[in-house]
Amino acid sequence: MSVDKKKVEKDVTVTIGGQSFVVPAGSKVKDAASSAGIEIPALKIDPATCKGCTLCVKVCENEAVSGEKKEPHSIDPAKCVRCGECLAKCKTGSIVPA
Repeated sequence: MSVDKKKVEKDVTVTIGGQSFVVPAGSKVKDAASSAGIEIPALKIDPATCKGCTLCVKVCENEAVSGEKKEPHSIDPAKCVRCGECLAKCKTGSIVPA
């Protein structure tokens, strides 16, 4: 069975700029944000809180996120399409508006 990497596997609450919205299981973050009237801004990773778990790297289909395991990662703004999938995967809240 094939799984679309761009879809979340369970309901996830995402907060951007103080606004929260729920991404239902099987939905794309950008679609849920749009339905809630929220535009996903340019994003960056806070190196002070990033643990280098690579979850964001694995979910990014544009290879915009990079970094070594257990080291802070970064987002290449030239490659990032602001889909927000990394926001839904980050367990430390390290992905923030740029």
